[in-house]
Amino acid sequence: MALPIITRGMRRRAILATFWIPVAAWRRAMRGIFQLGLRQYRHVIRTDKNRRFAHTLAVAAIMKNEGPYLKEWLDFHILVGVDKFYLYDNGSDDDTKKILAPYIRRGLVEYTWWPGRQMQNAAYVDAINRHAQDARWMALIDLDEFIVPVYHKTVPEFLYSLPYGFAQLIMTWVIYGSSGHVTKPDGLVIENYKRHSAKSWGVKSIINPRLAVRQHSAHANEVAGFTVDENGRRLGHIDQTNNPPTWHRIRCNHYITKSQAEFRARCARSDSGRGANPEWIKTLTQRFAQSDCNDVYDDIMDPFVWALKRK
Repeated sequence: MALPIITRGMRRRAILATFWIPVAAWRRAMRGIFQLGLRQYRHVIRTDKNRRFAHTLAVAAIMKNEGPYLKEWLDFHILVGVDKFYLYDNGSDDDTKKILAPYIRRGLVEYTWWPGRQMQNAAYVDAINRHAQDARWMALIDLDEFIVPVYHKTVPEFLYSLPYGFAQLIMTWVIYGSSGHVTKPDGLVIENYKRHSAKSWGVKSIINPRLAVRQHSAHANEVAGFTVDENGRRLGHIDQTNNPPTWHRIRCNHYITKSQAEFRARCARSDSGRGANPEWIKTLTQRFAQSDCNDVYDDIMDPFVWALKRK
C-alpha cells in the first residue's frame, strides 16, 4: 500500500468535516482517518493485531559521508531492537558502502542510492511506499540521532507498552553539544558527548506506516488515528508550546554538533563550494555557538557504551 494521493481539495474537505470536533486530539485523528478512508483504517487496525510482520521495528534514514559514525549507529540500534534499516545514500564518496557490506549480507540493511538536493522527505516517502507492509513500526530519523529506551530493554518493548492502535509516537529531541571537544576524540559518539541542553526544541517520530497519510516533515507526519507521546497521551498538537517536552520513558538523543571540528566538516559537506569564505566561517561560528548546548551532564548512555564495546 502506497501513501494515498491526497489532493488539496481532499484535505480541505477533511478539515471541514472535522472542525466541529471539540477535542483537538480527536480532531487530528479523525482528519487523518477521513483522508486515508474509514474502511482502510478499520482494516489496518483489525489486521495488525494478529499479523506477523517481517520486521518489528525498521528505521528509514538518509545519509551522506557518515562513514566514521555508521557502524556505531547501526550497532546501537540493533542493540535496542531495530531489525531492519532502509538507508538512502545521498551521494557518499567515503567508505560508506564498505562499512555497510556485512550488514547488507546479513539482511539488516537495504541500501538505496538516492542523490540530489533536499531529498530527505522523498526518501521517507519511498520507504513508506515500498515497505509499509514489511514493518510493524518505522522510525524516521537521521544518522546523528539515537533512539533510547529509558526503562525498557528495547524500543519494541516500549512500543508494545503504549495503547494499541496508535498511529504515531512523538519522541522528544535531547540536544547534545560538544562537551568541550574542539577536535574529534577517540571512542564512541555516545561515550564522548555526555552534556546536553536543559531544554528541547524538536521532535522525531515512529509511525505505523500503514496509517501514514502525508509525509511532509522530517519531524512529524500526518497519520490516520492518534498521535501519542511517550506516556500514551493523545496529542492534538505536535508543537512543544502546547505540549511540554518529556523524555522520561523514551528519547531521541540528537548529537547535533559533536566537536567543533566535526561540526565544521559536516557543514562544509552541506555548503560545498564556499571554502574559506570569511563570512561563511563567521556564520559557522555563530551556528556552532547556538547549537553547542552543554547545560546538563548525563551518563544515561554508559550501559550502551559497555554493551557495544563488549560486542
